[in-house]
Amino acid sequence: MRGFDVEKNIEDMVKYNENAWRLGAVDAGHVLFGMYYTGGGVEKNKGVALRYLLDSARLGFIRSQRQLGVAYRGLTLRDLVDKDEAAAFEWFLLAAEQGDRTSATNVAVFLHEGRGVDKDDDEAFRWFSRTEDMPYGRDTSGFRGLAAFYEKGIGTDIDLVQAYKYYDLLSPGSAPDKARLEEQMTPEQIREAIRLSRQWQEEHNIFVPSYYGLEYQEDGTFQ
Repeated sequence: MRGFDVEKNIEDMVKYNENAWRLGAVDAGHVLFGMYYTGGGVEKNKGVALRYLLDSARLGFIRSQRQLGVAYRGLTLRDLVDKDEAAAFEWFLLAAEQGDRTSATNVAVFLHEGRGVDKDDDEAFRWFSRTEDMPYGRDTSGFRGLAAFYEKGIGTDIDLVQAYKYYDLLSPGSAPDKARLEEQMTPEQIREAIRLSRQWQEEHNIFVPSYYGLEYQEDGTFQ
């Protein structure tokens, strides 16, 4: 009986999402994409899955737009779409314009590398910068790009204080990057970078180990 109940619940979920989709709930389209792609509760149908993914993305659902960007980039869903970096860029751009950090980071990378779009480092820097205040996605997704651009003067002037700030916000994985910058910075510059990093953490209520004065050790601990 338990197996029957599970199967019935899945069937009910399919019907619920199909009704929600007909009523205009765009997120239901993304759920149905997953069901038809994996065969969860319905017969697997990749054509129907792709239709739900495309339709929900065209209606503005960010997760569908981002997923299409990743798919056209050639990283996932290779059995649904062929690699097309121009299409990937367009889908990432649509999601980024709605405030998705991960997509904005991809837009910046594509612009910097000239993938699917003309190379434009000024515009790449602008998109990396915009990730800081976007509402969706991982908070620090664009910070490694920002740090590298400030360090090397790509799309902006060299600013080691800002570079150090963003590397610090990526702690602990950025310890070698900070050590490299410290060789080029004055103690005053390092203190200012740390102050800016802590200010950002306090404003966003997100804290990394360096905020508490802890440094990453070779054995993987913080002291």
